[in-house]
Parts: sequence; C-alpha cells; structure tokens
Amino acid sequence: MNVLICASEGAPFIKTGGLADVIGALPKALKKEGVDVRVIMPYYKKIKEKKQAEYIGYAYVRIADHNEYLGVFAATHEGIPYYFIDSDKYFNRDTIYGHGDDGERFAFFDFAVLEAIKVINFFPDIIHNNDWQTGLIPYILKANYNYYPEYRRIKTLYSIHNIQYQGIFPKDLLNILFMPYSNSLEFNNCVNFMKTAIMESDIINTVSPTYKDEVLTDYYGYQMNKVLELRKFDFYGIINGLDIDKYNPATDKNLYQNYDVSSFVEGKHKNKVELAKAYKIADVDAPLFGLVSRLVDQKGVDLFMPILEDVLHYSKANFFFLGSGDKSYEDYFNYLAKKYPGRFICYIGYSDPLAQKIYAASDVFLMPSKFEPCGLGQMIAMRYGTLPLVRETGGLKDTVKPYNEYTGEGTGFSFTNYNAHNFKDVMFLAMKVYENKEAWQALVKRAMEQDFSWNASAKSYINLYKKLI
Repeated sequence: MNVLICASEGAPFIKTGGLADVIGALPKALKKEGVDVRVIMPYYKKIKEKKQAEYIGYAYVRIADHNEYLGVFAATHEGIPYYFIDSDKYFNRDTIYGHGDDGERFAFFDFAVLEAIKVINFFPDIIHNNDWQTGLIPYILKANYNYYPEYRRIKTLYSIHNIQYQGIFPKDLLNILFMPYSNSLEFNNCVNFMKTAIMESDIINTVSPTYKDEVLTDYYGYQMNKVLELRKFDFYGIINGLDIDKYNPATDKNLYQNYDVSSFVEGKHKNKVELAKAYKIADVDAPLFGLVSRLVDQKGVDLFMPILEDVLHYSKANFFFLGSGDKSYEDYFNYLAKKYPGRFICYIGYSDPLAQKIYAASDVFLMPSKFEPCGLGQMIAMRYGTLPLVRETGGLKDTVKPYNEYTGEGTGFSFTNYNAHNFKDVMFLAMKVYENKEAWQALVKRAMEQDFSWNASAKSYINLYKKLI
C-alpha cells in the first residue's frame, strides 16, 4: 500500500501547531505497519535555510495566464521520505501563514503536488490530505488528471484537524485557477477550500470520535456541518496518537529527574521541589495546577477570570501557567502573579524545556477548552503522571475518564457545561482527592498506564485506506 501524505507543515521541519505533530508521528507508525508512506509539503524559507534537502527535479503548473515553476527537493527523516515544493514567489517568506495571497499560495501548492508526483515517480494508491491548505487536491485530481490511468486510480482521504479554519477566499481566486468550475469550489459566494475537500474526497475523517459528532451540529460546525451532513456516511473519527518516544518521563532530558510508572512518587516530587526552587513556589506540599496553552478563547481561558482569585483565597493550591495569546489574558495573569507571589507563577511566551518541567512537576493539568478537536496536552499530562482536568468536549472526552468518587475509577477530572463555577467545583474536587494519597496515587498510576501511542490510530487509518482501495 502506497500513501502520500500532503500537509502545510510537519515536524521536525516546520511547526506552528498540532498538525505538525501529527505529520511528524503518523508516517512512522504507518511504516511500522508495512505502508510505503511519504510526505510532501511546501519548501518554506525556514526549511530551506537548514539545507537538509536535495534538489531532484522541477515541473510547471498553470496559474492565471502563465506557467509557474516549481522545484522538487527531497530529504529522509527517520526512514520516511519527505518531498518539498519550492517556489521563491510563494514560499520564500519569513512566516508560513497570514499572507494576503494565502489562497493563491496554497492553490499553487495543491496543483504542484499532483505535478510533483511525476517528478518523484511515486504514484500512490492514496493521497492523504490535511486541513484546508490541501483542500483543492481532490478536485484538481478529478478535474485535470482523469485522463491519465496512473492518476485515475488514486483515491483521496481528507483529514479535518480544526473545522474553524476553512480556507475562505474571495471568489476572484477562481479566475486564476486552471480547472473547470464546480459548485464544490464555492460556499457563501466565496472559495472555500475545506468545502471542496469534503465534497470531492473519497473519505473524510477528523481527529476524534466525539469531535466528529460535534462538528455535525450548528454550534461546533462553523457552517460546514450542513456540508458534512451530505457526506456523513463517508465521515469518520480517529483519535490522534502521541509520540511516546518524545514524550517519555523516563528519558526526557528536560526533567530534573527521570521516572516511570514504578518510580513516579519520588520522581514527580523531585521535579516539583526543583521547579519550586527555580520559580520560588511557596509550598511544595500543596497541589500544583499547571497550564501550557495558547491564551485564547478556544482554550477556555475566559473561565479562569471569574474564579481564580476565589480558588487562591479559599485553598492552598498553587498555579504555574505557561503560554501567550490575547493581551487581556496575559495582562490578567501577570496581575495575579504580582498579587500572589509564590502561589501564582506566570510565564508569558513559550519554552519547550519549561513546558516539560511543568508536565512533570504539576499534580493537575488544566484544559477547560471550549472545543478541542483532539488535544495533546491531556495525553502528555497523563504520560507524565499529572491528572488532567478537562471539559468534556472533542478528544478530551474521548481520552480522559472522569474520576468516580464511589468506585475510585478514572484517569482525571472533567466537567460538562462550559461554566466557570462548574470548573471551580471540579478544581476543589481534585484538591479533596489529592489529600487522599492512596487514592491519588492509584489514579496517577492508571493514567500513566494508558496507551496513547500512534499504533492503534495508525491501524485505524490503514482500515480507512483499505476501504478506499
């Protein structure tokens, strides 16, 4: 089985979010299952500067009234072949998103992928596209390549990682795209890359079973739910996995002390003590609540503002927040850090080493998301023996089993309604359980024993691939 994965970013070459983690981990898991898998993405300036890829050929695609050059470069990482589409015009920029011509840039990429297949001489059974930036590929494949037998047999899978970002651009974009018109290209009198992919792909999936059900509703669907409803029998939910080699408390070099499921009591305590020394946290015996997040509404950050001072006033709990985002949230957390020194620690920005220390040292990891397609933080937290406290949405609901105070079962804590006071109640429940060391350690052990590797997810993707071929 031959699979070409197309994406706008992928670790370790370039990363802005969770998509890159998926593209960095899923191919390795597929290869272990015997799939000939390869990845293709744009050759951004930041990738080119690393000089890790070699030139292998070129082609042209038609944009507007001229043929646009594309170079093809190749590299191998951990046994996976990676290909890069080079264009100084479209990709030689300091940032990879947020440009006025993003519609044209990624339309070019989608055309270029299908021409690059000839250059690399790899005609896959399946092209696996990801997010809006690859959304035109299924339609271009049908519209422009149906006359070629080697292309006609290719099937397409489209993965939605976040339905909020759909690739919406003015209808004028159609004037420069060299392909026949279709209603699939339009939505609300605009070009919509995601709608095109949903309508033209052979199968669609998203990154957790619960999120799959949620995006079929008006509240979560961002108007794509009506389109997805037309394809609901070809729509699946597969939970993302976790790179368990990268996120491993037994080998993570960022930690003060390594540990595993048999030594977490001592190991986590040592990490907590050392983090407390470094950042002047007052009481290491009190529960430590950690947060590593973008400080934006989607992540539920607004739920903290009505309740955090109450929690600080009526409990001994300490907090360590790492992240950046909306200035109003950054300012509020900086205010709390000044008002409650030693109890509320705030690091505005991002640091991988510090994030790993927070995962290891915290007792509870906070993810009160408004919506969360899959989520990575809750899985990392459990891997590091930190119990997640989440809102029951998307992948958070699929991966965190809420604590049952009568049976002792569970792997974390959760609340259902998007409500600050429900959130606060569950924080106090976590603190109550924390006082019972035997019950707490049983929960931690169970959380650390969960299997979030990509192995099961890769097999689910292979089952979808088999449906196609």
